Amino acid sequence: MKFNYFITSLIMIGLGLYFYNYNYFLYYLSIVWFLTSTLIIYSGINFSIKYKFIQLRLKKIFISLKSKSKNEITPFNSLSLSLAAKIGVGSLSGVALAIYYGGVGTILWIIIVSLIVSINTYTECLLGIKYRIKINNSYFGGPGFYIKKCLKNKYLSYLYCMLIIICYSGLFLSIQSNTIISTTKYFNFNSNYIVLLLLLLVLIIIIKEVKGVIKINSRLVPIMLIFYLLLGLYVVIKNFNFLPKIIFNVIKEGLNIKTIIPVFLIGMQRGIFITESGLGTSSISASLVDNDSQYQGLLEVLGIYITIFLVCLITFIIIVTSNYTEFSFSNINGIELLIYAFKYHFGNMGVIFLSIITIMFAFSTIIASYYFGESNISFLFNRKNMKLIFKILFVLIVFISCHLKANILWNMTDFLIAILALINVYSMLKIIFYKKV
Repeated sequence: MKFNYFITSLIMIGLGLYFYNYNYFLYYLSIVWFLTSTLIIYSGINFSIKYKFIQLRLKKIFISLKSKSKNEITPFNSLSLSLAAKIGVGSLSGVALAIYYGGVGTILWIIIVSLIVSINTYTECLLGIKYRIKINNSYFGGPGFYIKKCLKNKYLSYLYCMLIIICYSGLFLSIQSNTIISTTKYFNFNSNYIVLLLLLLVLIIIIKEVKGVIKINSRLVPIMLIFYLLLGLYVVIKNFNFLPKIIFNVIKEGLNIKTIIPVFLIGMQRGIFITESGLGTSSISASLVDNDSQYQGLLEVLGIYITIFLVCLITFIIIVTSNYTEFSFSNINGIELLIYAFKYHFGNMGVIFLSIITIMFAFSTIIASYYFGESNISFLFNRKNMKLIFKILFVLIVFISCHLKANILWNMTDFLIAILALINVYSMLKIIFYKKV
């Protein structure tokens, strides 16, 4: 019960400061993220020891690719859904923001933190699959389910589910929509037509619910990854002679004793935001599959490595091999910095390339965000009329978010993600080490 009061207090103070004094809120956000970072690192070390650093056993991870499901949702479907959520504009704008505010050293901490805390994703998948439930021949699981079943804490489970809906099907969704519109402003397209097209596509897919979401993401994710990889390889080959210097600067700035704390915090924050490790979302997607929990957990870890070592590193290289330091931006979303970097490397075609990538990344995440919301709506209400209301609200949020300010969306999302991580990691620690399940 004490933890319930603690979390509630954190949320109330944060919301109060957000509306009363935005600058105070930013200081408070740093404090909350310090607490979250400490708990996530602590759980990452403890779970790594308990599971004998299984997240670093590449052979086992690749063996898990051969696993098969006993139901119609395949492990690849689940991995695609999870990757769609991870590889959104956070992998693009998030990395750009990390470099802009924290320097090149942040990528070092993004990588280090991801390797350590990826075990949290593995653990939450084990729990998600073990304590999921079956509704209308479909599996549903996640932190809300195992918190309620294992800890018997209805308040905390319901709070988590509500925050997931607000954060992913509200704010995080809004970031994706906002970034798509921000990208189209660099063309002569009428943004109103882009908004209408986006709304129409989202509506067509969410009407088909889980099957529609999985079908689209299973096709879209491989295409966008291959396309982005090819662009990244071009930039790497073109700037191959500069790579040793870049690596040296990353290590030097990342370990600079004078700036290591802010660089670490920004790297940690972006790393968790990008990989979602410890947030519980991976257990939501993993619970769909009737697969061995260990294999499915390792597949989700693979999803983290694909996100970090492919998408994030490519984004990083594209930015740092341009002369991005010569420009400054106001109300930065992150995508502006990438647009400049892409134009630097690919000329006028760079804007077109980035627009295609951004739209694919953001759209796949929008669809994944819908599933996370629907899954938790099912847990809270399990009524068909509530799903219909949720669909209507989801489409309205897509529309409204196209006209909001980017920095407002990022900072509030960062705050709620920190709270989600606190709830989920605390619950996992208590379940694994005190309940011993």
